[in-house]
Amino acid sequence: MTKQTTPPAAMQQSAVMVRVSQAKAAFGVHRATLYRWAASDHIRIHKRGSMSFVDPTEVKNFIKGLGDTVGDQNAKWQKN
Repeated sequence: MTKQTTPPAAMQQSAVMVRVSQAKAAFGVHRATLYRWAASDHIRIHKRGSMSFVDPTEVKNFIKGLGDTVGDQNAKWQKN
């Protein structure tokens, strides 16, 4: 019998988390940008072992809030 574990509260926020290393494909921003945003308390980076994840909804909302200051990245999210 396998033991079921409950994910940490930070991981329960979104059913899908995105690896920071996949940031360019997922958000159109470099992974270093996500770390800068996290250092400035704009988004949170969740660690799971040696892997780092972000909540795509949180990143998407932050990018939308930036408006035209990030250029074309914002336009990518307005299509959805």
